[in-house]
Amino acid sequence: MSLDNITLKTYEHGYAIYAESVKLRTGILLAPLGRSETVSEYDFPEKDIYLGAFLGESLIATLVLTPLNDKRIRMRQLAVGENFRNIGIGKALVKRSEAIARDLGFATMTLHARESALAFYDQLGYRRCGERFVEVDLPHWVMEKSLL
Repeated sequence: MSLDNITLKTYEHGYAIYAESVKLRTGILLAPLGRSETVSEYDFPEKDIYLGAFLGESLIATLVLTPLNDKRIRMRQLAVGENFRNIGIGKALVKRSEAIARDLGFATMTLHARESALAFYDQLGYRRCGERFVEVDLPHWVMEKSLL
């Protein structure tokens, strides 16, 4: 599998593809932790930007961008389907999300990284801020990157 067959595009809340993204994100991010809620409980449909990676018409990875204020935007819930990991899809989604955020005028991307994902975000130029904390039962760190 190569990235040549993968397309990255935004999609909107309220459509079938959004429901598919909730299933994908919940299955990857919450279900393995035994959590009963769905990721949609953490979404802000009035302001979120949903970005997906598609193989044909199939959603195989996704992330959410949530504007925090005029200059800061938060990347959330990066989830790559199990059969599509380690080929660069996550990196491609992050890079595209940074470009989208930059084009919209945001100066800083922030995120809450699971401790297991720190090396991934380090390689992409994010830096840790503050202290380790627990979110959805796992250790996390706030990370940031300048988009300027």
